[in-house]
Amino acid sequence: MKEDIKKEYKELFDASTKSIDIVQVPEFQFIMLDGIGNPREVEFKEKSEALHLFAKAVKKYYKAHGLTDYMSSPLEGVWDTYDNGQFDVTRKERIKYTLMIVQPTAMTQEIFEEIKQMLIEKKNIPYLEDIYLKKRDEGEAVQMLHIGAYDTEITSTTQIMEYVTIQGYKLNGLHHEIYLNDPQRVDPEKLKTIIRYPICEL
Repeated sequence: MKEDIKKEYKELFDASTKSIDIVQVPEFQFIMLDGIGNPREVEFKEKSEALHLFAKAVKKYYKAHGLTDYMSSPLEGVWDTYDNGQFDVTRKERIKYTLMIVQPTAMTQEIFEEIKQMLIEKKNIPYLEDIYLKKRDEGEAVQMLHIGAYDTEITSTTQIMEYVTIQGYKLNGLHHEIYLNDPQRVDPEKLKTIIRYPICEL
C-alpha cells in the first residue's frame, strides 16, 4: 500500500469554500525553498519547478531502492503576509515566502543529500542547490478553500480573520497556502488554493 498523506489526513486537503474548518496539522517533513516576491514572478515558477523535480527524483529513488512507495503531495507555500492580524495580498512582491512539498516519513538527511547531489550533477536547473529538508509542526489551524486568482484571496482571508476574532482565537503563525492545481495549466479563475492559518486561544 502506498503512503498517501492526502488520504491519511484527508481533512487537511479537503477544505470547502462555504465553511471554515479547524484542523490539527501534525509534524511533517518537507523539502523547502525560500524566496521573495509574487507567485506571478519567474522566480516563483522556477523554484516551484525545482521542488517538483526534486519530489519526482525522491519517488524514483524510493522505487529503485525498494523503499515504501508513496503518493506525491501538492506544493505548499508559507507567506509572511500579515500584520497585526491584517492580511494584504498586494504586499506579496515585498515579502518572504517558503515553498515546500511533504516528503515520505522514511526520508533521512542522508537520502536527501544523495538525491540532491545526483540532481545537481545531472540537471542544470536553477535553485536545486538551495533546496533543504526540514520538519514543520503547525498544530491547530483554521482553513478554507479559495477558488480564483491569487490576488483575489483577500475575500477568503477576510472571512477567516472574522471567524478567528468571533471564535475567540488569535493567529499563531504565518499565512499558509496549499496549491491544489497548477497555475501554468489552469486559468486563474479556476485555481484552487487552501488558505490556512495556525491559531491559538486568546
